[in-house]
Amino acid sequence: MTYRKMFWLTAALAFGTALVAGFIIGRTVPATGGVDNPELVLPALFGVAGVVAFASWLWWQKTDDLQQQGQLISWWWGGNIGAAVMLITLVVMTGRHSEMSMGAGYVFGAEFAGMLIVWLVWKFRGRGAAE
Repeated sequence: MTYRKMFWLTAALAFGTALVAGFIIGRTVPATGGVDNPELVLPALFGVAGVVAFASWLWWQKTDDLQQQGQLISWWWGGNIGAAVMLITLVVMTGRHSEMSMGAGYVFGAEFAGMLIVWLVWKFRGRGAAE
């Protein structure tokens, strides 16, 4: 199988698993309120997220350095600027302590914590100076 075919196959796998995960989550979690049995649903949905992450990792392994740099830069700058703009907009439109603002703040905090953990792993593996 050619490199190009493998790249598009893994990209379709990653995108397809994300769509399936969205469908499963949409059918499992109600629009308002929580689920009746979170001790069952939460681990199952973490498993679904793990499958999506694995499929995305397969795609990532098929990308070259230039594509990886483009993805990293666009996610870093685009994601952070977009999140900050949305957080500021929600605070202005709904108030500092509204459910929407607090939820957006939690998501922003979780994204930062995830980035910090991955960065620390990268840094302590000694990758900083060589790259």
